[in-house]
Amino acid sequence: MTPFIFIVESSLPLPARIALAATALSTSSISTALVGWAGASYVVDLRRLAPADNGNIEGIEMTTLTLTLQRLVTRVYDADFLVETKRPFAKWELVQNVLLPPPKEDALMAVKGGPPGEEETIAETFDAAGKIVGRWIVKWEKDGAGTCRGMGKVVRYFNVHEELL
Repeated sequence: MTPFIFIVESSLPLPARIALAATALSTSSISTALVGWAGASYVVDLRRLAPADNGNIEGIEMTTLTLTLQRLVTRVYDADFLVETKRPFAKWELVQNVLLPPPKEDALMAVKGGPPGEEETIAETFDAAGKIVGRWIVKWEKDGAGTCRGMGKVVRYFNVHEELL
């Protein structure tokens, strides 16, 4: 539409045409960005990682698409690090902070933590070629607490349709 504003003969002065073109371009760009933001978390394929193949921990592999429909596969090596989110257009997110129970309360969960200062990869995002593009890493502190951070372009939010569950 923008080129036609300049091609078609009109009584509008050039500054008005430029303002109309800028409005059309910015509206198109903003709506495309919103579609990309809302759709980026939509999971098109969900697969369980069997405990036998994943260090005796149940994990999940989720496939999402970019705005250009390129596949991104995120492997969450421990499903306990996925929590419900308040973000619109998403159901789960990779946890930002984790606090494991003491061994007396839940021995199975307590062993998932590492010694203070140790870093552990919780999730990895791969592109269509299988190359790692991002990681979600937890740095363990004392008493089973951990702080997570992203490295690269990790997919953190997931909108999982009930049919995939």
